Amino acid sequence: MKFILVVDRKHLFPGLSPQGFLPLDAIDLGVVERWGFFAERDHMEQCSHYKQIIPYIALTLGRDVLCYQRQRRHSEQRLGGLWTIGFGGHIEPIDRDRPELRELGLLKVAALRELVEETGLDVPASSLVARGCINSEAEDVSSVHAGIFYQVQLEGIGLDREQIVARVTEQAEPHRVLWRSIDELWRPDGSLGSAPEDGRWEDWARIAIEGLRRKMQ
Repeated sequence: MKFILVVDRKHLFPGLSPQGFLPLDAIDLGVVERWGFFAERDHMEQCSHYKQIIPYIALTLGRDVLCYQRQRRHSEQRLGGLWTIGFGGHIEPIDRDRPELRELGLLKVAALRELVEETGLDVPASSLVARGCINSEAEDVSSVHAGIFYQVQLEGIGLDREQIVARVTEQAEPHRVLWRSIDELWRPDGSLGSAPEDGRWEDWARIAIEGLRRKMQ
């Protein structure tokens, strides 16, 4: 039985729920730690009154963004086989016990843990830059989650593009990992680029790519 951090959506969004890529102040991040509590994941996946808070992390090198295709037999079946730029996952009770909690806060502590678990890359906390928030009701899986979107620039970690791909592939065992320029992912005409290899983007990836393009202009 897995327990994950959730927040009643009325605390996150006192009025109408804004959609898409949102500025950081669209969600009062203090509410997450003040009103968040840990609940059984299986139950919360079916409960739209609450939002599961997800650190969602894009890895970049210059203007290139690391993209990957999830395994078709994924732990979250609704995301199996889809392409994304976001690494991350749920905030868990173990994150409250990290020694860095007081300095970094729960969201960043969980983001760094998820990054190591999913990519094998251990980066300094200062490289984890919050870029915005993600909220979408477009699909079932999106409707019960809210994301804090981070960017990590990988210059200075001592690995080149191919070595980063190899490290992530070895750690996370995704179906496919590759680099794409942000200008390919979000075209100059303001449209979303196609997912690699005739695949499909997951809902949050489409939102995150547009937001990342704004930050990398």
